[in-house]
Order: sequence, then C-alpha cells, then structure tokens
Amino acid sequence: MPAPRKLAARLLALALLSSIAVPAHAEDTAPQPANFGDLTNPRDAGIRYGQAAGMAAVCLDMKPTAKAEALPSAFTGADLEKFNIQAETVLKSWKKTLACAHTADPNPCRLAHQMSCREAYKEIGPSGSVAPGLIEMSKAQ
Repeated sequence: MPAPRKLAARLLALALLSSIAVPAHAEDTAPQPANFGDLTNPRDAGIRYGQAAGMAAVCLDMKPTAKAEALPSAFTGADLEKFNIQAETVLKSWKKTLACAHTADPNPCRLAHQMSCREAYKEIGPSGSVAPGLIEMSKAQ
C-alpha cells in the first residue's frame, strides 16, 4: 500500500484531472432540462389540460381556450389514458382547494386561491411561460 502522502497526492491529481478533463461528447450526453409544456407528450399535456380545467373551476372569470379543449383529441389508446389520468389528478387537486376551510379566518384560503390562479396564469395564460394560450379571461376586465 502506498504511503499516505503518495496516496493523497494521487487522489488530488485524479480529482484535478477529472474536473479538467471533459469528454468530447459531453454536450451530447448532458441531461436536457425538463420541458413540462410539451403538449405532444400525453402526460405533460394532461397536466396542463387539468390545470386549465382547474383554473376554470377555481379562478374568477377564467375559461379554457379552444387550444386547451382540443388537447384530448390529439391522443388515442394508451396515450389518451395517460393524458386522462394526469388531467383528472390535477383537476382533483384544484377542486380540493375549494374545500379549504379556516373558520376563524377565511383569508388564508382566499390568498391561496389567488396565488395559485396568478401563478397558473403566468404558466398557461395568453403569454404563458410554459404552455401559453390554454386559459383566458371569460369577461373583459
């Protein structure tokens, strides 16, 4: 077994080399960021469809757009089943918030709804950051 100083020097050298050496194909193998707005993926599309339906149920004066309403027709078979499972799960989560009850102070429920609606609108509203154009205001405001 090498002396502790030699071993430490070797380990340090290996650590330095591994931090400097980059394989030529590193760009190809680097993980890609998740794209949760991919409406061609049945799981992601189902999530966004459920989000739009949930906003329509919970948020004041919101309605799904024709683009959102058309999402289920893009899938068939097992993909449609994946889509529906995700959509139902997300919609149930939104509807659960309607049962929020703070008898002493209703403000936490109201604030939670407002924040959820605002954040979802940022994601799927007309200029959404994730999947734009899935929800719109149903009245002029």
